[in-house]
Amino acid sequence: MKKTIVLFTAVCLLALMTAQAQSAIVPAGGTASGNGGTVTYTAGQIAVQTNNDGTTSISEGVQQPFEISVVGVDERPDITLTAKLYPNPTLSTCNLQCDSWMGLDEVRIYDSNGKYLFQKKIEGSLTEMDFSSYAPGIYFVNVYSGKQNLKTFKVVKLAR
Repeated sequence: MKKTIVLFTAVCLLALMTAQAQSAIVPAGGTASGNGGTVTYTAGQIAVQTNNDGTTSISEGVQQPFEISVVGVDERPDITLTAKLYPNPTLSTCNLQCDSWMGLDEVRIYDSNGKYLFQKKIEGSLTEMDFSSYAPGIYFVNVYSGKQNLKTFKVVKLAR
């Protein structure tokens, strides 16, 4: 019995010495510790497969959410602005359609850091904005009447 215990202990020690943990290159991770112990964690995918047909690409194993949302605070509840921004997400151009465009002056476009990029006058119910020269990312389209920002749209620009 004693030989069995010694042999079992030796096999366990040998297995522990040769065991290797999984390794991967991940975008984020760290170690968290507290009263209950320590845990090491990673965030991100360790294996990704991308399929591309020349116009569209999709990455399997990666979450790719697309949010279409209007952001901002309604500072002027007396003004009703019915507006749509499409297509969102976009590859190049985006259209702003305003049912009641009278009194609207312009749209101003900002990147996700708040940097002003360009503006365009609103001259009708449909205003087209060209994002083709900008990098993929998130942009904000602000609709103005005079100096008053009436509505802010979040636009996702995709890579070609």
